[in-house]
Amino acid sequence: MCGITGIFGSQDRSALTAMTDVLRHRGPDDEGRYDAGVVGVGHRRLSIIGIDNGAQPIRGDRREVYVVANCEIYNYRQLRDELRRRGHDFRTDSDAEVIVHLYEEYGDRCVDHLQGMFAFAVVDGERLLLARDRFGIKPLHYAEVDGALLFGSEVKALLQNSSLTPEIDGEALVDTVVLGHPAGPGTLLRGVVSLPPGHVLSAVVAEGRLVTALTRYHTLPDVDPDPVPLPEAAAELMDLLRNTVQSHLMAEVEVGVTLSGGLDSTLLARLMRELHDGPIRAYTIGDRPDHPDVVQARRLAGQFGLDHHVSILSFQDFVAAIPRYLTAAEQPAGLGGIALNVLCRRIGRDVKVCLNGEGADEVFGGYGEYVDRRFRTRRMLDRLAALETSGHSVSSRGRQFLDSLTADQPFPEYLRTLFAENMREQLTRDHLELLDASSMAASLEMRVPFLDHRVVEFAFRQPLAYRVDWELGIAKRLLKHAVLTTWGDEVNLVGSVLRRKIGAPTSVLGHRERFIRLCEQVLPADYLRDDEYGAYFDQKSDLLVFNLYREIFIRYRGVLPDGFTMLDFMTEQARRPALSLRG
Repeated sequence: MCGITGIFGSQDRSALTAMTDVLRHRGPDDEGRYDAGVVGVGHRRLSIIGIDNGAQPIRGDRREVYVVANCEIYNYRQLRDELRRRGHDFRTDSDAEVIVHLYEEYGDRCVDHLQGMFAFAVVDGERLLLARDRFGIKPLHYAEVDGALLFGSEVKALLQNSSLTPEIDGEALVDTVVLGHPAGPGTLLRGVVSLPPGHVLSAVVAEGRLVTALTRYHTLPDVDPDPVPLPEAAAELMDLLRNTVQSHLMAEVEVGVTLSGGLDSTLLARLMRELHDGPIRAYTIGDRPDHPDVVQARRLAGQFGLDHHVSILSFQDFVAAIPRYLTAAEQPAGLGGIALNVLCRRIGRDVKVCLNGEGADEVFGGYGEYVDRRFRTRRMLDRLAALETSGHSVSSRGRQFLDSLTADQPFPEYLRTLFAENMREQLTRDHLELLDASSMAASLEMRVPFLDHRVVEFAFRQPLAYRVDWELGIAKRLLKHAVLTTWGDEVNLVGSVLRRKIGAPTSVLGHRERFIRLCEQVLPADYLRDDEYGAYFDQKSDLLVFNLYREIFIRYRGVLPDGFTMLDFMTEQARRPALSLRG
Protein backbone atom coordinates (compact mmCIF):
# COMPACT_ATOMS: atom_id res chain seq x y z
CA MET A 1 0.00 0.00 0.00
CA CYS A 2 1.02 3.54 -0.62
CA GLY A 3 0.04 7.19 -0.74
CA ILE A 4 -0.51 9.15 -3.95
CA THR A 5 -1.08 12.82 -4.64
CA GLY A 6 -0.87 15.30 -7.47
CA ILE A 7 -1.67 18.60 -9.15
CA PHE A 8 -3.18 18.75 -12.64
CA GLY A 9 -3.81 21.78 -14.83
CA SER A 10 -1.61 24.28 -13.04
CA GLN A 11 1.87 25.50 -13.83
CA ASP A 12 2.40 26.20 -10.13
CA ARG A 13 3.26 22.85 -8.58
CA SER A 14 5.49 24.15 -5.82
CA ALA A 15 3.31 22.44 -3.19
CA LEU A 16 3.84 18.95 -4.67
CA THR A 17 6.75 18.10 -2.37
CA ALA A 18 4.81 19.05 0.77
CA MET A 19 1.72 17.19 -0.49
CA THR A 20 3.82 14.08 -0.97
CA ASP A 21 5.80 14.37 2.27
CA VAL A 22 2.67 14.63 4.45
CA LEU A 23 1.77 11.09 3.30
CA ARG A 24 5.02 9.59 4.53
CA HIS A 25 3.22 7.37 7.06
CA ARG A 26 1.45 5.64 4.16
CA GLY A 27 4.75 4.76 2.54
CA PRO A 28 7.87 5.05 4.67
CA ASP A 29 9.97 2.82 2.39
CA ASP A 30 10.41 5.04 -0.68
CA GLU A 31 9.17 8.12 -2.51
CA GLY A 32 8.98 9.31 -6.10
CA ARG A 33 7.63 12.12 -8.26
CA TYR A 34 6.89 12.89 -11.90
CA ASP A 35 6.50 16.52 -12.94
CA ALA A 36 6.08 17.59 -16.56
CA GLY A 37 3.72 19.58 -18.76
CA VAL A 38 0.45 20.28 -16.95
CA VAL A 39 0.78 17.62 -14.26
CA GLY A 40 2.86 16.66 -11.25
CA VAL A 41 2.30 13.48 -9.23
CA GLY A 42 3.88 12.21 -6.02
CA HIS A 43 4.10 8.77 -4.43
CA ARG A 44 5.02 7.30 -1.04
CA ARG A 45 5.67 3.56 -1.01
CA LEU A 46 5.04 0.75 1.47
CA SER A 47 6.93 -2.17 -0.07
CA ILE A 48 4.99 -5.46 -0.08
CA ILE A 49 5.27 -6.86 -3.63
CA GLY A 50 8.24 -6.23 -5.89
CA ILE A 51 10.15 -4.97 -2.89
CA ASP A 52 13.48 -4.49 -4.68
CA ASN A 53 12.37 -2.84 -7.92
CA GLY A 54 8.81 -1.52 -7.53
CA ALA A 55 9.47 2.21 -7.14
CA GLN A 56 6.84 4.57 -8.54
CA PRO A 57 5.86 6.41 -10.71
CA ILE A 58 6.03 3.56 -13.24
CA ARG A 59 6.25 4.32 -16.96
CA GLY A 60 4.37 2.34 -19.57
CA ASP A 61 5.59 1.31 -23.00
CA ARG A 62 4.67 4.76 -24.28
CA ARG A 63 6.95 7.39 -22.79
CA GLU A 64 4.15 9.80 -21.94
CA VAL A 65 2.14 7.29 -19.84
CA TYR A 66 2.87 6.94 -16.10
CA VAL A 67 1.02 5.53 -13.09
CA VAL A 68 1.10 6.15 -9.37
CA ALA A 69 -1.02 3.67 -7.45
CA ASN A 70 -2.15 2.78 -3.97
CA CYS A 71 -3.11 -0.79 -4.72
CA GLU A 72 -3.02 -4.49 -4.11
CA ILE A 73 -3.87 -6.36 -7.30
CA TYR A 74 -4.42 -10.02 -6.46
CA ASN A 75 -4.57 -11.25 -10.07
CA TYR A 76 -1.55 -9.29 -11.25
CA ARG A 77 0.45 -12.39 -12.21
CA GLN A 78 -2.26 -13.59 -14.59
CA LEU A 79 -2.66 -10.08 -16.01
CA ARG A 80 1.10 -9.71 -16.45
CA ASP A 81 1.34 -12.98 -18.38
CA GLU A 82 -1.53 -11.95 -20.66
CA LEU A 83 -0.10 -8.49 -21.24
CA ARG A 84 3.32 -9.92 -22.07
CA ARG A 85 1.70 -12.13 -24.69
CA ARG A 86 0.23 -8.94 -26.14
CA GLY A 87 3.72 -7.45 -26.42
CA HIS A 88 4.02 -5.31 -23.30
CA ASP A 89 7.45 -4.98 -21.66
CA PHE A 90 7.57 -5.19 -17.85
CA ARG A 91 10.42 -3.49 -15.99
CA THR A 92 9.44 -4.29 -12.38
CA ASP A 93 7.95 -7.09 -10.28
CA SER A 94 5.34 -4.73 -8.81
CA ASP A 95 1.61 -5.47 -9.10
CA ALA A 96 1.07 -1.76 -9.83
CA GLU A 97 2.82 -2.02 -13.19
CA VAL A 98 -0.04 -4.05 -14.68
CA ILE A 99 -2.25 -0.96 -14.34
CA VAL A 100 -0.26 1.22 -16.72
CA HIS A 101 -0.09 -1.55 -19.35
CA LEU A 102 -3.79 -2.35 -18.94
CA TYR A 103 -4.47 1.35 -19.53
CA GLU A 104 -2.38 1.26 -22.71
CA GLU A 105 -4.36 -1.79 -23.83
CA TYR A 106 -7.92 -0.96 -22.74
CA GLY A 107 -7.98 2.74 -21.86
CA ASP A 108 -10.30 3.79 -19.06
CA ARG A 109 -11.85 0.30 -18.98
CA CYS A 110 -8.59 -1.05 -17.54
CA VAL A 111 -10.35 -1.11 -14.16
CA ASP A 112 -12.66 -3.92 -15.32
CA HIS A 113 -9.74 -6.36 -15.34
CA LEU A 114 -8.50 -5.72 -11.80
CA GLN A 115 -9.19 -8.00 -8.83
CA GLY A 116 -8.17 -6.11 -5.73
CA MET A 117 -8.25 -2.79 -3.95
CA PHE A 118 -6.89 0.32 -5.61
CA ALA A 119 -6.84 4.05 -6.05
CA PHE A 120 -4.57 5.27 -8.83
CA ALA A 121 -3.71 8.09 -11.19
CA VAL A 122 -2.61 7.53 -14.78
CA VAL A 123 -0.86 10.40 -16.55
CA ASP A 124 -1.26 10.16 -20.32
CA GLY A 125 0.56 13.17 -21.73
CA GLU A 126 -1.79 16.05 -20.90
CA ARG A 127 -4.66 13.81 -19.75
CA LEU A 128 -5.25 12.49 -16.24
CA LEU A 129 -7.30 9.48 -15.15
CA LEU A 130 -8.19 8.88 -11.49
CA ALA A 131 -9.77 5.57 -10.45
CA ARG A 132 -11.09 4.00 -7.26
CA ASP A 133 -11.89 0.35 -6.62
CA ARG A 134 -15.44 -1.00 -6.80
CA PHE A 135 -16.36 -0.59 -3.13
CA GLY A 136 -14.03 2.20 -1.99
CA ILE A 137 -11.56 0.10 0.00
CA LYS A 138 -8.81 2.58 -0.86
CA PRO A 139 -9.53 6.32 -0.60
CA LEU A 140 -9.00 9.07 -3.13
CA HIS A 141 -10.00 12.72 -2.63
CA TYR A 142 -9.90 15.68 -4.98
CA ALA A 143 -10.77 19.35 -5.26
CA GLU A 144 -10.95 21.83 -8.13
CA VAL A 145 -9.22 25.07 -7.15
CA ASP A 146 -8.34 28.02 -9.39
CA GLY A 147 -8.66 25.95 -12.55
CA ALA A 148 -6.49 23.10 -11.25
CA LEU A 149 -7.31 19.64 -9.92
CA LEU A 150 -5.70 18.61 -6.63
CA PHE A 151 -5.91 14.97 -5.55
CA GLY A 152 -4.54 12.70 -2.87
CA SER A 153 -5.00 9.58 -0.78
CA GLU A 154 -5.79 11.80 2.21
CA VAL A 155 -7.41 15.21 2.58
CA LYS A 156 -4.38 16.53 4.45
CA ALA A 157 -2.35 16.15 1.24
CA LEU A 158 -4.67 18.59 -0.55
CA LEU A 159 -4.48 21.00 2.39
CA GLN A 160 -0.72 21.38 1.95
CA ASN A 161 -1.57 23.43 -1.13
CA SER A 162 -2.25 26.98 0.06
CA SER A 163 -4.67 27.61 -2.81
CA LEU A 164 -7.22 25.44 -0.98
CA THR A 165 -8.84 27.16 1.99
CA PRO A 166 -10.43 24.69 4.43
CA GLU A 167 -13.98 25.61 5.43
CA ILE A 168 -16.71 23.58 7.13
CA ASP A 169 -19.62 22.59 4.87
CA GLY A 170 -22.70 23.16 7.04
CA GLU A 171 -24.96 20.82 5.06
CA ALA A 172 -22.39 18.02 5.22
CA LEU A 173 -22.17 18.59 8.98
CA VAL A 174 -25.93 18.10 9.38
CA ASP A 175 -25.70 14.89 7.32
CA THR A 176 -22.85 13.71 9.54
CA VAL A 177 -24.74 14.39 12.77
CA VAL A 178 -27.89 12.63 11.48
CA LEU A 179 -26.50 9.83 9.30
CA GLY A 180 -23.00 9.45 10.72
CA HIS A 181 -21.32 10.65 7.51
CA PRO A 182 -21.76 13.16 4.68
CA ALA A 183 -24.34 12.03 2.11
CA GLY A 184 -22.95 11.77 -1.40
CA PRO A 185 -19.31 12.27 -2.40
CA GLY A 186 -18.67 15.49 -0.48
CA THR A 187 -16.68 15.77 2.73
CA LEU A 188 -16.96 18.04 5.77
CA LEU A 189 -14.63 20.48 4.00
CA ARG A 190 -16.39 22.54 1.35
CA GLY A 191 -15.18 21.68 -2.15
CA VAL A 192 -13.23 18.56 -1.14
CA VAL A 193 -14.77 15.49 -2.76
CA SER A 194 -14.24 11.78 -2.26
CA LEU A 195 -14.07 9.96 -5.60
CA PRO A 196 -17.08 7.59 -5.45
CA PRO A 197 -16.33 3.85 -5.36
CA GLY A 198 -16.59 2.14 -8.73
CA HIS A 199 -15.91 5.37 -10.64
CA VAL A 200 -13.19 6.92 -12.77
CA LEU A 201 -12.56 10.63 -13.22
CA SER A 202 -10.84 11.92 -16.36
CA ALA A 203 -9.39 15.40 -16.67
CA VAL A 204 -7.97 17.45 -19.55
CA VAL A 205 -7.16 21.10 -20.12
CA ALA A 206 -9.11 22.36 -23.13
CA GLU A 207 -8.68 25.93 -24.34
CA GLY A 208 -7.08 26.85 -21.04
CA ARG A 209 -9.94 25.42 -18.97
CA LEU A 210 -10.03 22.32 -16.74
CA VAL A 211 -12.59 19.80 -18.01
CA THR A 212 -13.47 16.74 -15.91
CA ALA A 213 -15.79 13.79 -16.49
CA LEU A 214 -16.97 11.30 -13.86
CA THR A 215 -17.92 7.83 -15.10
CA ARG A 216 -19.30 4.85 -13.19
CA TYR A 217 -17.80 1.52 -14.21
CA HIS A 218 -19.29 -0.93 -11.69
CA THR A 219 -22.79 -1.81 -10.50
CA LEU A 220 -24.03 -4.61 -8.30
CA PRO A 221 -25.75 -7.53 -10.07
CA ASP A 222 -29.42 -8.47 -9.82
CA VAL A 223 -30.63 -11.61 -8.07
CA ASP A 224 -30.37 -14.76 -10.21
CA PRO A 225 -33.83 -15.68 -11.54
CA ASP A 226 -33.12 -19.40 -11.04
CA PRO A 227 -31.06 -19.72 -7.82
CA VAL A 228 -29.53 -22.96 -6.59
CA PRO A 229 -30.76 -24.38 -3.25
CA LEU A 230 -29.35 -22.79 -0.09
CA PRO A 231 -26.99 -25.72 0.78
CA GLU A 232 -25.42 -25.54 -2.70
CA ALA A 233 -25.06 -21.78 -2.46
CA ALA A 234 -23.39 -22.13 0.95
CA ALA A 235 -20.92 -24.69 -0.38
CA GLU A 236 -20.13 -22.50 -3.38
CA LEU A 237 -19.63 -19.51 -1.08
CA MET A 238 -17.17 -21.41 1.10
CA ASP A 239 -15.14 -22.46 -1.93
CA LEU A 240 -15.10 -18.84 -3.11
CA LEU A 241 -14.02 -17.54 0.30
CA ARG A 242 -11.26 -20.12 0.50
CA ASN A 243 -9.97 -19.02 -2.91
CA THR A 244 -10.27 -15.36 -1.94
CA VAL A 245 -8.37 -15.71 1.32
CA GLN A 246 -5.66 -17.62 -0.54
CA SER A 247 -5.25 -14.71 -2.97
CA HIS A 248 -5.22 -12.20 -0.10
CA LEU A 249 -2.30 -14.02 1.52
CA MET A 250 -0.14 -13.08 -1.49
CA ALA A 251 2.80 -11.04 -0.20
CA GLU A 252 6.58 -11.01 0.14
CA VAL A 253 6.11 -10.21 3.83
CA GLU A 254 4.28 -11.80 6.77
CA VAL A 255 0.47 -11.49 6.93
CA GLY A 256 -1.44 -11.27 10.23
CA VAL A 257 -5.16 -11.22 11.13
CA THR A 258 -7.36 -9.18 13.48
CA LEU A 259 -9.42 -11.49 15.71
CA SER A 260 -12.45 -10.17 17.61
CA GLY A 261 -13.99 -13.57 18.26
CA GLY A 262 -16.96 -12.72 16.02
CA LEU A 263 -18.08 -14.71 13.00
CA ASP A 264 -16.22 -12.74 10.32
CA SER A 265 -12.74 -12.60 11.85
CA THR A 266 -13.08 -16.19 13.10
CA LEU A 267 -13.84 -17.42 9.58
CA LEU A 268 -10.81 -15.59 8.18
CA ALA A 269 -8.51 -16.95 10.90
CA ARG A 270 -9.82 -20.51 10.35
CA LEU A 271 -9.22 -20.31 6.59
CA MET A 272 -5.75 -18.82 7.12
CA ARG A 273 -4.88 -21.73 9.39
CA GLU A 274 -6.09 -24.16 6.72
CA LEU A 275 -4.18 -22.46 3.90
CA HIS A 276 -0.94 -21.47 5.68
CA ASP A 277 1.40 -23.93 7.40
CA GLY A 278 3.62 -21.42 9.19
CA PRO A 279 3.03 -19.23 12.25
CA ILE A 280 0.09 -16.79 12.11
CA ARG A 281 -0.08 -13.71 14.31
CA ALA A 282 -3.56 -12.69 15.51
CA TYR A 283 -4.44 -9.42 17.26
CA THR A 284 -7.26 -8.49 19.66
CA ILE A 285 -8.04 -5.38 21.69
CA GLY A 286 -10.33 -4.66 24.64
CA ASP A 287 -10.73 -2.30 27.55
CA ARG A 288 -10.40 -5.13 30.10
CA PRO A 289 -9.06 -8.71 30.13
CA ASP A 290 -12.53 -10.23 30.58
CA HIS A 291 -14.13 -8.40 27.65
CA PRO A 292 -16.10 -10.99 25.57
CA ASP A 293 -13.99 -10.27 22.47
CA VAL A 294 -10.80 -11.02 24.38
CA VAL A 295 -12.19 -14.17 26.03
CA GLN A 296 -13.53 -15.69 22.78
CA ALA A 297 -10.46 -14.67 20.76
CA ARG A 298 -8.18 -16.43 23.27
CA ARG A 299 -10.20 -19.63 22.95
CA LEU A 300 -10.05 -19.53 19.16
CA ALA A 301 -6.34 -18.68 19.06
CA GLY A 302 -5.66 -21.71 21.21
CA GLN A 303 -7.79 -23.95 19.01
CA PHE A 304 -6.25 -22.68 15.76
CA GLY A 305 -2.68 -22.56 17.08
CA LEU A 306 -2.26 -18.81 16.50
CA ASP A 307 0.41 -16.53 17.94
CA HIS A 308 -2.08 -14.34 19.81
CA HIS A 309 -1.40 -10.77 20.91
CA VAL A 310 -3.90 -9.01 23.18
CA SER A 311 -3.87 -5.26 23.82
CA ILE A 312 -5.70 -3.92 26.88
CA LEU A 313 -6.35 -0.20 26.42
CA SER A 314 -6.35 1.99 29.53
CA PHE A 315 -8.56 5.06 29.87
CA GLN A 316 -5.52 7.34 29.93
CA ASP A 317 -4.25 5.88 26.65
CA PHE A 318 -7.75 6.07 25.17
CA VAL A 319 -7.94 9.82 25.82
CA ALA A 320 -4.37 10.42 24.69
CA ALA A 321 -5.11 8.68 21.37
CA ILE A 322 -8.02 10.95 20.40
CA PRO A 323 -6.00 13.65 18.53
CA ARG A 324 -3.97 11.03 16.69
CA TYR A 325 -7.16 9.17 15.76
CA LEU A 326 -8.95 12.24 14.40
CA THR A 327 -5.85 13.29 12.47
CA ALA A 328 -5.87 9.91 10.75
CA ALA A 329 -9.67 9.67 10.34
CA GLU A 330 -9.97 13.17 8.84
CA GLN A 331 -13.51 13.38 10.22
CA PRO A 332 -15.05 13.83 13.71
CA ALA A 333 -15.64 10.10 13.88
CA GLY A 334 -17.16 8.15 16.76
CA LEU A 335 -14.62 7.40 19.45
CA GLY A 336 -15.27 3.67 19.27
CA GLY A 337 -12.84 3.66 16.34
CA ILE A 338 -9.97 4.47 18.70
CA ALA A 339 -9.72 0.77 19.51
CA LEU A 340 -8.88 -0.04 15.89
CA ASN A 341 -6.48 2.90 15.67
CA VAL A 342 -4.53 1.74 18.72
CA LEU A 343 -4.63 -1.89 17.59
CA CYS A 344 -3.22 -0.97 14.18
CA ARG A 345 -0.27 0.74 15.86
CA ARG A 346 0.36 -2.48 17.78
CA ILE A 347 0.06 -4.67 14.68
CA GLY A 348 2.29 -2.35 12.67
CA ARG A 349 5.19 -3.08 15.01
CA ASP A 350 5.16 -6.72 13.83
CA VAL A 351 3.80 -6.97 10.29
CA LYS A 352 3.06 -4.88 7.20
CA VAL A 353 -0.06 -6.75 6.10
CA CYS A 354 -3.14 -7.92 8.01
CA LEU A 355 -6.51 -9.47 7.11
CA ASN A 356 -9.69 -7.93 8.52
CA GLY A 357 -13.37 -8.96 8.42
CA GLU A 358 -14.72 -5.55 7.39
CA GLY A 359 -17.56 -5.59 4.87
CA ALA A 360 -19.16 -8.91 5.81
CA ASP A 361 -22.04 -7.21 7.64
CA GLU A 362 -22.95 -5.09 4.61
CA VAL A 363 -22.60 -7.96 2.15
CA PHE A 364 -24.39 -10.68 4.13
CA GLY A 365 -26.70 -8.61 6.38
CA GLY A 366 -25.20 -8.63 9.86
CA TYR A 367 -26.53 -5.51 11.59
CA GLY A 368 -29.67 -5.19 13.69
CA GLU A 369 -31.32 -3.08 10.99
CA TYR A 370 -31.48 -6.12 8.71
CA VAL A 371 -34.09 -7.74 10.97
CA ASP A 372 -35.60 -4.59 12.57
CA ARG A 373 -36.37 -1.74 10.18
CA ARG A 374 -36.41 0.87 12.98
CA PHE A 375 -33.16 -0.30 14.60
CA ARG A 376 -31.14 2.40 12.85
CA THR A 377 -33.64 4.94 11.55
CA ARG A 378 -35.28 5.78 14.89
CA ARG A 379 -32.05 7.37 16.12
CA MET A 380 -31.50 9.21 12.83
CA LEU A 381 -35.02 10.63 12.83
CA ASP A 382 -34.67 11.78 16.45
CA ARG A 383 -31.45 13.61 15.59
CA LEU A 384 -33.03 15.19 12.51
CA ALA A 385 -36.06 16.39 14.46
CA ALA A 386 -33.81 18.09 17.02
CA LEU A 387 -31.78 19.83 14.29
CA GLU A 388 -34.82 20.98 12.35
CA THR A 389 -36.07 22.87 15.41
CA SER A 390 -32.95 25.06 15.11
CA GLY A 391 -33.36 25.56 11.36
CA HIS A 392 -30.95 22.90 10.06
CA SER A 393 -31.76 20.18 7.54
CA VAL A 394 -30.04 17.32 5.77
CA SER A 395 -28.97 17.46 2.13
CA SER A 396 -31.23 16.21 -0.67
CA ARG A 397 -29.17 13.03 -0.84
CA GLY A 398 -29.52 12.61 2.94
CA ARG A 399 -33.28 13.09 2.68
CA GLN A 400 -33.43 10.54 -0.15
CA PHE A 401 -31.58 8.03 2.04
CA LEU A 402 -33.93 8.53 4.99
CA ASP A 403 -37.04 8.41 2.81
CA SER A 404 -35.92 5.18 1.16
CA LEU A 405 -35.52 3.42 4.51
CA THR A 406 -38.65 4.79 6.19
CA ALA A 407 -41.05 4.31 3.28
CA ASP A 408 -44.17 2.19 3.90
CA GLN A 409 -43.14 -0.93 2.01
CA PRO A 410 -43.05 -4.71 2.48
CA PHE A 411 -40.05 -5.92 4.46
CA PRO A 412 -38.37 -7.62 1.46
CA GLU A 413 -38.47 -4.29 -0.42
CA TYR A 414 -37.05 -2.48 2.60
CA LEU A 415 -34.30 -5.11 2.82
CA ARG A 416 -33.44 -4.78 -0.86
CA THR A 417 -33.14 -1.01 -0.44
CA LEU A 418 -31.08 -1.38 2.74
CA PHE A 419 -28.53 -3.72 1.15
CA ALA A 420 -28.07 -1.32 -1.79
CA GLU A 421 -27.81 1.78 0.41
CA ASN A 422 -25.40 0.22 2.91
CA MET A 423 -22.98 -0.67 0.14
CA ARG A 424 -22.67 3.05 -0.60
CA GLU A 425 -21.67 5.79 1.85
CA GLN A 426 -22.35 3.76 5.00
CA LEU A 427 -19.75 1.14 4.05
CA THR A 428 -17.26 3.59 2.56
CA ARG A 429 -17.46 6.48 5.02
CA ASP A 430 -18.30 4.74 8.30
CA HIS A 431 -16.02 1.76 7.83
CA LEU A 432 -13.57 1.51 4.94
CA GLU A 433 -12.14 5.02 5.04
CA LEU A 434 -11.66 4.74 8.81
CA LEU A 435 -10.07 1.31 8.45
CA ASP A 436 -7.67 2.63 5.82
CA ALA A 437 -6.92 5.75 7.85
CA SER A 438 -6.04 3.91 11.06
CA SER A 439 -4.05 1.16 9.36
CA MET A 440 -2.07 3.40 7.02
CA ALA A 441 -1.30 5.80 9.87
CA ALA A 442 0.62 2.82 11.26
CA SER A 443 2.17 1.96 7.85
CA LEU A 444 0.00 -1.15 7.81
CA GLU A 445 -1.90 -2.60 4.85
CA MET A 446 -5.30 -3.95 5.91
CA ARG A 447 -6.88 -6.41 3.47
CA VAL A 448 -10.62 -7.17 3.43
CA PRO A 449 -11.40 -10.51 1.72
CA PHE A 450 -15.17 -10.20 2.19
CA LEU A 451 -15.08 -7.23 -0.21
CA ASP A 452 -13.39 -9.09 -3.03
CA HIS A 453 -15.75 -8.20 -5.88
CA ARG A 454 -16.33 -11.86 -6.72
CA VAL A 455 -17.60 -12.53 -3.18
CA VAL A 456 -19.82 -9.44 -3.16
CA GLU A 457 -21.31 -10.15 -6.57
CA PHE A 458 -21.95 -13.80 -5.65
CA ALA A 459 -23.80 -12.72 -2.49
CA PHE A 460 -25.93 -10.15 -4.32
CA ARG A 461 -27.01 -12.74 -6.88
CA GLN A 462 -28.53 -14.89 -4.09
CA PRO A 463 -32.16 -14.47 -2.96
CA LEU A 464 -32.67 -12.02 -0.11
CA ALA A 465 -34.03 -14.80 2.08
CA TYR A 466 -30.68 -16.63 1.77
CA ARG A 467 -28.81 -13.72 3.28
CA VAL A 468 -31.39 -12.74 5.92
CA ASP A 469 -34.35 -14.72 7.23
CA TRP A 470 -36.48 -11.77 8.34
CA GLU A 471 -39.33 -13.95 9.56
CA LEU A 472 -37.13 -15.79 12.06
CA GLY A 473 -34.82 -12.83 12.70
CA ILE A 474 -31.69 -14.63 11.42
CA ALA A 475 -29.02 -12.29 10.09
CA LYS A 476 -26.15 -13.52 7.90
CA ARG A 477 -28.05 -16.73 7.22
CA LEU A 478 -26.01 -17.77 4.17
CA LEU A 479 -22.65 -17.10 5.80
CA LYS A 480 -23.63 -18.90 9.01
CA HIS A 481 -24.92 -21.88 7.02
CA ALA A 482 -21.62 -22.08 5.14
CA VAL A 483 -19.57 -22.04 8.37
CA LEU A 484 -21.74 -24.53 10.28
CA THR A 485 -21.86 -27.07 7.43
CA THR A 486 -18.07 -26.82 7.04
CA TRP A 487 -16.90 -26.79 10.68
CA GLY A 488 -19.98 -27.65 12.72
CA ASP A 489 -17.99 -30.01 14.95
CA GLU A 490 -15.59 -27.29 16.16
CA VAL A 491 -17.11 -26.04 19.42
CA ASN A 492 -15.33 -22.70 19.76
CA LEU A 493 -15.93 -21.82 16.13
CA VAL A 494 -19.61 -22.64 16.48
CA GLY A 495 -19.62 -20.31 19.49
CA SER A 496 -18.58 -17.45 17.20
CA VAL A 497 -21.54 -18.23 14.93
CA LEU A 498 -24.07 -18.38 17.77
CA ARG A 499 -22.61 -15.51 19.79
CA ARG A 500 -24.71 -12.35 19.95
CA LYS A 501 -23.22 -9.65 17.73
CA ILE A 502 -21.41 -7.07 19.86
CA GLY A 503 -19.60 -4.86 17.36
CA ALA A 504 -16.05 -3.52 17.46
CA PRO A 505 -16.77 -0.19 19.23
CA THR A 506 -17.88 -2.02 22.38
CA SER A 507 -14.27 -3.06 22.97
CA VAL A 508 -13.80 0.44 24.43
CA LEU A 509 -17.40 1.19 25.39
CA GLY A 510 -16.54 1.71 29.05
CA HIS A 511 -13.84 4.24 28.19
CA ARG A 512 -16.13 6.10 25.79
CA GLU A 513 -18.86 6.42 28.42
CA ARG A 514 -16.31 7.58 31.01
CA PHE A 515 -15.03 10.21 28.57
CA ILE A 516 -18.59 11.48 28.03
CA ARG A 517 -19.02 11.85 31.79
CA LEU A 518 -15.65 13.62 32.07
CA CYS A 519 -16.68 16.15 29.43
CA GLU A 520 -19.97 16.82 31.21
CA GLN A 521 -18.03 17.48 34.41
CA VAL A 522 -15.18 19.68 33.20
CA LEU A 523 -16.62 21.63 30.27
CA PRO A 524 -18.64 24.76 31.12
CA ALA A 525 -22.41 24.50 31.55
CA ASP A 526 -22.83 26.90 28.60
CA TYR A 527 -20.36 25.02 26.36
CA LEU A 528 -23.03 23.99 23.84
CA ARG A 529 -25.01 27.22 24.03
CA ASP A 530 -22.06 29.58 23.45
CA ASP A 531 -20.36 27.70 20.60
CA GLU A 532 -21.24 28.61 17.01
CA TYR A 533 -21.71 24.90 16.25
CA GLY A 534 -23.27 23.97 19.59
CA ALA A 535 -26.79 23.67 18.15
CA TYR A 536 -25.68 20.71 16.03
CA PHE A 537 -24.90 18.54 19.06
CA ASP A 538 -26.74 17.24 22.11
CA GLN A 539 -23.78 16.45 24.38
CA LYS A 540 -20.55 18.24 25.21
CA SER A 541 -18.23 15.39 24.22
CA ASP A 542 -19.52 15.43 20.61
CA LEU A 543 -18.94 19.18 20.30
CA LEU A 544 -15.49 18.81 21.86
CA VAL A 545 -14.53 16.17 19.30
CA PHE A 546 -15.85 18.35 16.47
CA ASN A 547 -13.92 21.36 17.75
CA LEU A 548 -10.79 19.21 17.88
CA TYR A 549 -11.42 18.21 14.27
CA ARG A 550 -11.67 21.89 13.37
CA GLU A 551 -8.45 22.62 15.25
CA ILE A 552 -6.61 19.91 13.32
CA PHE A 553 -7.93 20.56 9.82
CA ILE A 554 -8.95 24.23 9.73
CA ARG A 555 -6.17 25.69 11.87
CA TYR A 556 -3.34 23.20 11.33
CA ARG A 557 -4.29 21.79 7.88
CA GLY A 558 -4.09 18.19 9.09
CA VAL A 559 -0.65 18.36 10.72
CA LEU A 560 -0.68 18.74 14.50
CA PRO A 561 2.28 20.50 16.10
CA ASP A 562 4.64 18.50 18.28
CA GLY A 563 3.53 18.30 21.89
CA PHE A 564 -0.19 18.74 21.20
CA THR A 565 -2.22 16.71 23.74
CA MET A 566 -5.88 16.01 24.34
CA LEU A 567 -5.68 17.17 27.95
CA ASP A 568 -4.21 20.52 26.92
CA PHE A 569 -6.99 20.96 24.37
CA MET A 570 -9.68 20.06 26.91
CA THR A 571 -8.15 22.51 29.38
CA GLU A 572 -8.28 25.27 26.78
CA GLN A 573 -11.89 24.42 25.92
CA ALA A 574 -12.84 24.21 29.59
CA ARG A 575 -11.24 27.59 30.33
CA ARG A 576 -9.94 26.23 33.61
CA PRO A 577 -6.64 25.05 35.22
CA ALA A 578 -4.83 22.02 33.82
CA LEU A 579 -6.70 18.70 33.88
CA SER A 580 -5.40 15.34 35.07
CA LEU A 581 -6.78 11.84 34.50
CA ARG A 582 -5.03 10.36 37.50
CA GLY A 583 -7.12 9.02 40.33
